[in-house]
Amino acid sequence: MQLFSRGIFVVFVIAVPVVIFFSRVDKSASKPVQHPVLSREQGASARMTEPDAEVNPFTWLDYVIFSAMLAVSALTGLYHACAGEGQKSTAKFLMADRSMMSIPVAISVIASYLSAITILGVPSEVFVYGIQYWMVVWSFFIAIPVTALVFIPVFHGLGLTSAYDYLHKRFSPLMRSIGALFFILQTLLYIGVVLNAPALALQAATNFPVYATILLLGALCTVYTAMGGIKAVIWTDVFQFIVLFGSLLTITIMGIVQTGGMSHIWDYNNQRGHLNFFNFSPDPTQRLTFWGTIIGGNFNTLTIWAVSQTSVQRFLTAKNLKEAKKSVWFGLPGTVIVLTLVGLIGLVLFAYYNNCATLVNPANATAATALLNCNGSTPHYTPHYQSSDQILVYFVSLEFGKIPGIQGLFVACLFAGTLSTVSSGLNALAAVTLMDVVRIWRGRSKPRTDSDASGEISTNASGSTVTSASTPSSSVAVNQAQDRCDTIISKLLTAGFGVASIGLAFVASKLGSLVKMANTVLGGVGGPLLGVFSLGMLYRRANTGGALIGILVGFYLSMWITIGAATHQDENHNVKEDAFALYRISFMWYSMFSSMATFIVGVIVSEIIRCSIPDERYKRVDPLLLATFLRPKGWHKSYSGTESNNPDLQIGDPVFQSLLASGNQSMDQENESLMGDIEGNDIHELGSVQNEVTDMRNGQY
Repeated sequence: MQLFSRGIFVVFVIAVPVVIFFSRVDKSASKPVQHPVLSREQGASARMTEPDAEVNPFTWLDYVIFSAMLAVSALTGLYHACAGEGQKSTAKFLMADRSMMSIPVAISVIASYLSAITILGVPSEVFVYGIQYWMVVWSFFIAIPVTALVFIPVFHGLGLTSAYDYLHKRFSPLMRSIGALFFILQTLLYIGVVLNAPALALQAATNFPVYATILLLGALCTVYTAMGGIKAVIWTDVFQFIVLFGSLLTITIMGIVQTGGMSHIWDYNNQRGHLNFFNFSPDPTQRLTFWGTIIGGNFNTLTIWAVSQTSVQRFLTAKNLKEAKKSVWFGLPGTVIVLTLVGLIGLVLFAYYNNCATLVNPANATAATALLNCNGSTPHYTPHYQSSDQILVYFVSLEFGKIPGIQGLFVACLFAGTLSTVSSGLNALAAVTLMDVVRIWRGRSKPRTDSDASGEISTNASGSTVTSASTPSSSVAVNQAQDRCDTIISKLLTAGFGVASIGLAFVASKLGSLVKMANTVLGGVGGPLLGVFSLGMLYRRANTGGALIGILVGFYLSMWITIGAATHQDENHNVKEDAFALYRISFMWYSMFSSMATFIVGVIVSEIIRCSIPDERYKRVDPLLLATFLRPKGWHKSYSGTESNNPDLQIGDPVFQSLLASGNQSMDQENESLMGDIEGNDIHELGSVQNEVTDMRNGQY
């Protein structure tokens, strides 16, 4: 009853202000929206623009649909904050007790990837530049297998909460701090861009102020994420993906019908050279090419799916490695389908608004001339817009706004895409800051992995606290109290990052294309992170010095390119033709260049160090820190002195620990490093581990 009353209160608090505010701004929305006309950056021909486009105001059904989406999202966070024992431990708040199944995790990651940037930016990109950007879907057929087979088994095998704890184990605490800092910078910037996307669109359709949209989205997302933790993030993402997909499918079908059918759309785009799938130019300065979308897109995708805490954290909430891998694989068809839908919407927009692209200036054109140039079809004028990212919003409002509920569904779609991305980002930021900053500053050599302060407090499969017999009860009480304190800190961090993201969103509103901004942020900061993780997992001889120099060189290169490109732009946010060649490189290549620079420099410097310092030549690497296909055969025996035929045993596996204990008791320093301070920090929850051991014995791995 208490939960129900809280829910009613949340619905009331959200719905009433939204309805009042929209009803006020709609009075002005019924008037023509006057914006300066911007030409298409690469438009080959002039087009008709509509001087007095009237957007349709929201109906009561639009309000209901939009408010319901916000209310359900908030209620989901409230439910997970109150259900059961609530979010009273870091294991629950940050990792959902590692109990999630693959389907909701996969949908959550897809929803976060397909933000409002995808919904608005990809149709705009296709409308302006052609279908070439859609070819990025083929990069997923490379990036998804690499994520599932190379990166996730390593992260899951170590029982991590923060992906950047890997850099600590593989290299040094300094590398962990650098990785965490890079992630925080990247995610804050990206969330700022994501929050800005629906704000611009909503302003175009309803005159709803940009600042009000950013504040509403940021505040709502911060509240339900801080209340409900990672479980609330995952389950709201599932709901929001349903809204997002249903809205896109509806608009795609209605747009195809409105434009005259798929065959007409395809033929028209083909005649105008807009079906430019295969631009095989090797020139990296061209905005989009086949190689840029496939190769460069692959690196962009890996920065999000393989090494970003935002995705890795949710993959690691899966109850075992099998479920974690499945959640990665399920992301492939879902992402391809949605990207195909938004790409198709771009083709619809081009065919609909460019049917009369050969017309003279509309002020001088007669109705007869218009019909003649349109081959007898009704001419459609391109609406005035400040940014091409607004074109889809105008299309929905002008062409379908009189149908009750359609505008509300579309705005709900934009908000759903934004909320899913922002909520996962805020939770990941809280996790990284707690694990890699707060607990480090607290003076521990290594932070706890999840819910345990000393490695001897954990949870069983049902989430109950389990302690070892050797742990004093007073120590348990202190550790549990500290964990509750850390949970509160995590919630406060979520709120703090939410406020910071809102501020950065106002900065992002002054920049250019959404797709270009997003790929620039991901490539500029995420590329070096991808490079250093790849160096650690794929190159056995890599060392701390090589990793440090490599990531700094990669970051310097990416910042040099991105800042140089940003300071040499014309009024349409394109790099000037006379700019330095490196500044004119397409944003699709940023991630590849910076990650490859990190990896190659890391390899070279590592080899120089090995040649210069004899001790470096004899250091062995814990096989758990390498990709599974690089681990030496029979490595369990060499580390424990006991034969083991199962190559998938995890470091937190009690079976693996017993092998170590029953083997050679005089382990050298490298063997002790393998155990990872067994009394302290690397044994993850016993319940989760027991499930993994059972699965291994049953051959489910």
